[in-house]
Amino acid sequence: MVNREIAVQILLVLGVIVTAFVTLVRPQLRRMTQHRQFLESLKPGDRIVTGGGLIGKIVKCESGGLVEIELASSIRVQALRSSLEARIEG
Repeated sequence: MVNREIAVQILLVLGVIVTAFVTLVRPQLRRMTQHRQFLESLKPGDRIVTGGGLIGKIVKCESGGLVEIELASSIRVQALRSSLEARIEG
């Protein structure tokens, strides 16, 4: 009787762990993979949005994970490639 109760408790704990993995960890891993693929696909000329909400055009992709972004005709800034959030189409 006691062994059966322990087995049921162990199965419940394992069920909670599996459910947490499926609902929390897997979607986060998928988002991380998609973001990494997005960052690798960036090239000069792409219009992007930074994590801070700035919108600009990539002028140059530099080594070390930096990109040069043109915010206006005479305003250029450097940003970490990892801080870019989205590409603007069109």
